[in-house]
Amino acid sequence: SSFPWPYLRSCAKLFLSPASQHHGDVRHSYIFDIFDGEEKGMGLKPICYDSWERREYLEFFRKTSIYMTVRIDITALYEAVKHRGLRLYPALVYCAAKTVNSHPEFRYGRDSQGNIGIWDRIDPYYTVPRKGAPGHFSMKLTEFCPDFSQFYHAFEKDYALTENCGRLLCDSTIPENICGISIVPDLSFEGFSFSGDTKEDFIPFAMFGQLTSDGGRITLPVGGEFSHAVNDGFHVSLFFRELEQNARELFR
Repeated sequence: SSFPWPYLRSCAKLFLSPASQHHGDVRHSYIFDIFDGEEKGMGLKPICYDSWERREYLEFFRKTSIYMTVRIDITALYEAVKHRGLRLYPALVYCAAKTVNSHPEFRYGRDSQGNIGIWDRIDPYYTVPRKGAPGHFSMKLTEFCPDFSQFYHAFEKDYALTENCGRLLCDSTIPENICGISIVPDLSFEGFSFSGDTKEDFIPFAMFGQLTSDGGRITLPVGGEFSHAVNDGFHVSLFFRELEQNARELFR
C-alpha cells in the first residue's frame, strides 16, 4: 500500500496541461515537468546496481512498506515560531524536507528507464486546505533550500496561491524528486497506513497530526511511510530522531 503518486501524475498529465488550463483571463505558467533524471539541473546521480549494497534488500523487500507513527517533542519549535509571529506548518514542512535531504538513503529514485540513482535534492509536496471549501484540499510543491527564511517566504507565497487554486493539483505535473507531506491538525493519532498498490517510490512520506500539551511539553504525532527496499529500522529511527532534532534546533 502507498500514496497514489502514479495515479496523481496521470491526472496531472490528463487534466492540467498548460494548453488546456486557464484561470480567469490569465493562463497559468507551469514550471514543473515530470523528471527523467536530467531535467532542469535536478540530476539523478546513478548508482552501480551490480555492486549496490542494497541490491539484495531491494530484490527481497521490493513490495514491502514500513509504517511507523512516533510522537516527537516540538516544544522549542512551537515556542520559537509563536514568539516570532510565524506559522508552524511551514516550519514543520521545512524540518521534514531538511531531514530527507540530509541523507542519501532518503533520496533514492529511478529515471525514466527504471535505473536507480540518488536525487541531488528532494522538494516537499504538501497539502493545503482550500478557502471556502471545508473538507477539500489542494497540493503544492515548494522548492527546498537550506535557508529557512528564504524557504518560509516561498512557502507562504505558494500556500496563498494554493488555497485559492480550486483544484487538487496546483501544479501541472508532479516531479519525481518529492517527499509527500500531509496534515490532520484536528486529530491526534497513534498510527496510519495507506491501502492500495505497493509503494513504488523510495522517498519517505510524512503526516502530521494534532498538537498535544502535557506538563509544559508540546508533542506532535508524525506518521511515516517508508520503502523497505531502501530503508530499514535503522533509517526509520534516524528519520524521526533527526526530525525532532531539526525542530529543536531550527532557531538556535
